[in-house]
Amino acid sequence: MHPDILELRNIAIVADLTVECALRRKESRGIHYSLDYPPGPIPSGDENPAQDTILLRGLR
Repeated sequence: MHPDILELRNIAIVADLTVECALRRKESRGIHYSLDYPPGPIPSGDENPAQDTILLRGLR
């Protein structure tokens, strides 16, 4: 398989995962601002640390 095709596939997978994570996120984070959900309390210290979003996707 040509390297350009592999790179295009990888870019498409990353784009798909980025959109899926953004749609699942309930809070605003960084430049991803959500108008659909009211702002929550601002976490201070370890009370409510931000969590990473992890999606696992097999090769297609």
